[in-house]
Amino acid sequence: MKVLKFMFPAVVLLAWVACGPKYPNCDKDEQCKEHGEFCVNKLCKQCKENAHCSKQGPCAYCGPENSCVKPQGNPGDCCVSDLDCKQGKCWKEAGQEKGRCAQCFAYADCPQNMQCVQGSFIPKPECDSEHPCPEGMICEYGKCKPKPGCTLEPVYFDFDEYAIRADMRDVLSRDYQCLKERGQNIVIEGNCDERGSDEYNLALGQRRADAVKKYLKNLGYSEKAMSTVSYGEERPLCTEHSEDCWWKNRRADLKWR
Repeated sequence: MKVLKFMFPAVVLLAWVACGPKYPNCDKDEQCKEHGEFCVNKLCKQCKENAHCSKQGPCAYCGPENSCVKPQGNPGDCCVSDLDCKQGKCWKEAGQEKGRCAQCFAYADCPQNMQCVQGSFIPKPECDSEHPCPEGMICEYGKCKPKPGCTLEPVYFDFDEYAIRADMRDVLSRDYQCLKERGQNIVIEGNCDERGSDEYNLALGQRRADAVKKYLKNLGYSEKAMSTVSYGEERPLCTEHSEDCWWKNRRADLKWR
């Protein structure tokens, strides 16, 4: 009887050791092998590393949940053929089994006015070291912009008038010098205060813009470099119903095109 008492706990212990943890729990890879899996953090998982996913295809990899994942075919994803890619093609180096999904591989693959950057079509820049901007412009981040420096000042008018005031002649002289410095096209925008009908103010705004254009033309600036438009009372700088506000809205704005 004493021998049996000592043998019973030993048999139970041996049985527990022989069985080990119950799937999907594990202590080592051997306990997951019959399921074709690997022991990761005490649980049987499909993979530990990318090599464990080779049966899923050349591009399959071991994902965050230790499951084999196939690329979705997005730009930059691994691919074997064009069928693997949602957009564009599968671009591969000569002799390679795998490539990358992309719209393009080189400039030669791009439509007109586009360039290939990191496998995607993007518009070509307006300017670069080989394609400078026109005179009076500078190249910033691939776009031609006016040179910094002088700025154009607005021209103000008396109520219900479009004649150039005496105090605005100096303003227009400075504007003319700025125009000569930059040599760019401009649009002259005529504006009015809120008094008067929409139709009347549109016509008055146009006369103000035309008056500024004529003055600058007489100073010597090219008529072809200037265009005009009227916004009437639609673009006020302020909305108070007083002369302190109205005079700011009776103006012509000169803006670069």
